Amino acid sequence: MEATNCKGWGSMPKYFFVIRHGDETSDHSDGIEFPDISAVQLEAIKSTGEILRDLGYPIEAGLEWRMEVVDEARKPLFSLRVIAELHE
Repeated sequence: MEATNCKGWGSMPKYFFVIRHGDETSDHSDGIEFPDISAVQLEAIKSTGEILRDLGYPIEAGLEWRMEVVDEARKPLFSLRVIAELHE
């Protein structure tokens, strides 16, 4: 077995979660390793719920809140979007 495999390096692909809200963007710059895209999707759904629950302020009507998942090459894989709308 190669030394890199013993340490777990390179064994799983890294994914990055990018949060966009209005003009603000933040991402997890170190990336997180997951065994497959299904595991990434489940984590993104869970994390989105937790972030929105703890947001502490309302999403302004008409603005989009989005979590994007990108791969190591920063290629977008999928997005979760929340858009607040006021109905009068």
